Amino acid sequence: MIKPFLAGRDIKRYAPLETQKHLILFPRGFTNAKSPDAGKQWSWMKKEFPAITALLEPFKERAEKRYDKGEHWWELRACDYYDEFEKPKIVYAEIAARGQFAFDEDKYFADTTVYILGSDSKYLLYLLGIFNSRLWTFLFSHVSSTIRGGFFRWKFQYMSSLPIRTINFDDPADVIRHNQMVSLVDQMLELNKKLAESNMPQATEMLKRQIESTDKQIDDLVYKLYDLTDEEIKMVESKG
Repeated sequence: MIKPFLAGRDIKRYAPLETQKHLILFPRGFTNAKSPDAGKQWSWMKKEFPAITALLEPFKERAEKRYDKGEHWWELRACDYYDEFEKPKIVYAEIAARGQFAFDEDKYFADTTVYILGSDSKYLLYLLGIFNSRLWTFLFSHVSSTIRGGFFRWKFQYMSSLPIRTINFDDPADVIRHNQMVSLVDQMLELNKKLAESNMPQATEMLKRQIESTDKQIDDLVYKLYDLTDEEIKMVESKG
């Protein structure tokens, strides 16, 4: 019932996810479906979840005034995609100067400053590489609204307008490209995990250089996937 809870500022490119916030999740209909006695649901909740109810009870009056509660004040409103949070997925910040996409397989939930993107598992790491590439931010900059400071709004309607380079798994050459991307993204995830754990300056500097090199390899592979010319690559690179 206690879920790790992300905000957009918690998400960095390829970085392991961390948060100090958690969500207490009793979805709409949970209590009535589980409790045996109508009219005594809170007593049942206190028996089944003593620590959580002790935490919630002081907020009962405020919680009862919520417009988005479920059938009881301790429940959240109905949501069609609660299950999507429980699956492996890509998560990304709504507001960022460039794409901030990370991989989540630890069932994080999130607030409205975060978008989630699920897909067939064979595509998730491939997509993560494309979304974190220079080319994707370049393309996105031509469709997104901007706010002060040059930040983009990474909203779904802008993301969905951009072309995904799909893979034909019946084409051996395409399979090789896909596998190269997945391998490089796996490396990026592992390197960023080691960087987050590093506390030695020399090791940290070495990891940063490895990340920079792997990041460039991903960019180069994305350019090939999208058949960019040398002139087009220069245009993308010139935008940072």
